[in-house]
Amino acid sequence: MKLHAHIFTVALVALLLASVNQAAAQNKSRMTLPEIMATLKPGQWVQLEGSLQKDFSVLCNEVQILTGDFLDDDWSVSAVVRNVDRMKQEAQILRLPIKFKKDAEFQNKSAGVFKSLADVKAGMLIELEGTYLKDGTFLAKEIENESAKLEKKPKLKDEIQAVGKVEKVDAAKRTITLMGITFQITDKTEGKSAVK
Repeated sequence: MKLHAHIFTVALVALLLASVNQAAAQNKSRMTLPEIMATLKPGQWVQLEGSLQKDFSVLCNEVQILTGDFLDDDWSVSAVVRNVDRMKQEAQILRLPIKFKKDAEFQNKSAGVFKSLADVKAGMLIELEGTYLKDGTFLAKEIENESAKLEKKPKLKDEIQAVGKVEKVDAAKRTITLMGITFQITDKTEGKSAVK
C-alpha cells in the first residue's frame, strides 16, 4: 500500500511540474506592446489579424511573430472582396490588387460554382495564398471561397487576416505595414511569438 501511495505522489508532483512548465512557456510567448514594437523589423514574417476601418487601415487585434523557413509563395490574406475588374482580370481587397495565376486553384467551401475569376464577386469572403509582388500586387495561386462563414459570423466581413513579411514599422505611430496595408497597434493588441 505504501508503494502505491508513493507512486501516486510522484506521479502527481510530476503532473503539477509539467503544468507549471507549460504555463510558464505560454506566458513567455505572450508579448507586451513595447516588446511587439521592439521585435518587429522589416522582413520579419508575421501573421496579423484585425478589423477594417473606413480609411482602409486595420485596427490590429493580434500580432503573431512567425519563425521557420518560408517561401516566396507562402503569403496569404483572408478578407472580403471589395471589387472585381473583369477587364483587368483582377480583384481587390481593401486597396490591395489581386491577380490570379493562370493555373490558380479555386476551392469552394460555400454553395454555388467557384471555378475561376468569373465566379469571384464583391462581398465574398475569400482566402488567398500566393506571393506579394514588388509592384504592390498579390499573385494568387490558391483561392478559397469561405463566404459560408459570413452567415454564421457576419462580423467577418469587417475582418482581415494576413501572413507575410513586414514592409515597414513606425514605432512612433505604432503601425506595421504588410502588403501595403497599414495595421494600427493599440494597447489592446495581443502579441504572440512562435519562439518559446
